[in-house]
Amino acid sequence: MPDSAQPAHWDDVVVGGGSSGAALAARLSQDPGRRVLLVEAGVERLAEPHASYPLGMAVLSGYNWEYSAYLGSEPRGRSGPYGVGKLLGGSSAVNGAIALRGLPADFDGWAAAGNPEWTWESVLPYFRTLESDADFAGADHGGDGPIPVRRPAPDAFDPVSLAFLKACAEQGLPEVADMSGGAVGAGPLPSNERDGRRVSTAEAYLDPASARPNLTVWTRSEVSRVLFRGGRAVGVEAVRDGRPVRAAADRVALCAGGINTPLVLERSGVGDARRLRRLGVPVVADLPGVGEDLADHVATVLWAVPRPGVCRRGVPWHQVMARLADPDGVPGLGVFLASNVTEETIPEIARVSGDRIAVVLSAMLLNPASRGAVHASGATVRDAPVITLGLLSRPSDVARLMDGTRLLWELIRSPSLAGEIQDVLLWNERMVREPERLRRAVSRFATPMWHPSGTARMGPADSAASVVDQRFRVYGTEGLRVVDSSVMPSPLLSPMNLSCVMLAERAAAWLA
Repeated sequence: MPDSAQPAHWDDVVVGGGSSGAALAARLSQDPGRRVLLVEAGVERLAEPHASYPLGMAVLSGYNWEYSAYLGSEPRGRSGPYGVGKLLGGSSAVNGAIALRGLPADFDGWAAAGNPEWTWESVLPYFRTLESDADFAGADHGGDGPIPVRRPAPDAFDPVSLAFLKACAEQGLPEVADMSGGAVGAGPLPSNERDGRRVSTAEAYLDPASARPNLTVWTRSEVSRVLFRGGRAVGVEAVRDGRPVRAAADRVALCAGGINTPLVLERSGVGDARRLRRLGVPVVADLPGVGEDLADHVATVLWAVPRPGVCRRGVPWHQVMARLADPDGVPGLGVFLASNVTEETIPEIARVSGDRIAVVLSAMLLNPASRGAVHASGATVRDAPVITLGLLSRPSDVARLMDGTRLLWELIRSPSLAGEIQDVLLWNERMVREPERLRRAVSRFATPMWHPSGTARMGPADSAASVVDQRFRVYGTEGLRVVDSSVMPSPLLSPMNLSCVMLAERAAAWLA
């Protein structure tokens, strides 16, 4: 819609066009009488060659919020890149295309933490609504939703994936056909793909809605703050094509993700009152939980070079995975295999393996106890955030990730998988077998997975940590909601993309 034809007032402004925002804006615009504006800071689409990457090959630069994060609990010491998607589709357009749902234990845990409307039985219908699962039907999966879900057939597995499954069986892990069901074991990894290409929420939700006259999408437009009249949200202020603009609205939904949503809240006057005053931001709602409790999955990674001819360029990276239970029965460790990995997207491969294709085996702690924080350093979009991840700040996380690394070593040195591997890089037997060496290596090499959550937590009103209620409404305000991974009270036992889409589906039903 040209600027001259755009309304002066919107019914809904959705901030962030990623996994949640694209889906929410498209669903709200199904009502032809509802004027919806979607505001996205990034561009519309990936350009070549990124758009033609093999399935599972992440885009790690150029289409990301290229933030830096401190790995510890203080804003000093070791730091590293922290990039989440910055374009329509958000991280769903640049991630590894892993289509795993959150598990029943996740949502039953949310309900037990004071959010009784979020049991597994309550959220399952919305997962079914978003899915078009080609492999499973019935009461547990959807068949005609916007997101295609596919699993590789056994006869399509590459040699390393077949060897990985055999190695898991040698470790006593059962074969699991549907890893989305949450069972412990090993099996094919589902992807949101069609014809070998990742399908983002921009393609799944926004493209079919693009002809609706009541839906407008602004790209290259970064929201600086939510506008309030009293405690009611009445629109947003953004920087669009280098100039400040305002969009008035009846309702505002923040879908900017686990990092950017708390930043927008703080710049808008929603957060810890003492912190806001130091930033020079007038206080709208004193909510100390904003930006706190940042959770991220953490992993250790083994890099290996396969034997000549085993892996090929252009072949999908992710075909199989495994899930293991903690001593208390919670499936808290994920083991992910990436084969056919090339240096186009991960330059470090060239430094450690030359021009050779790599195999990457990772142990991911799905329910870490460690927490960090993200906060604004100033009142404008030009002020970089301060992100402290607090990785492995809890000793229990270190011990569990050590166990996960030992398992990786057992798998990669097993008779089945070792036959496909020429060299294991960086790691050796002594590092893994000697506890103190392993502890140091895990602490040094552990890496965040860029799956931020929990920074605007859902919870009961009597908890100081709560930022939103069960229906995404921000406490102390009217007309403002948060619908993204920020609201998750605890980290999911899976990657987050499909669950973020589910949040949007549920929010749209409540806002209909």
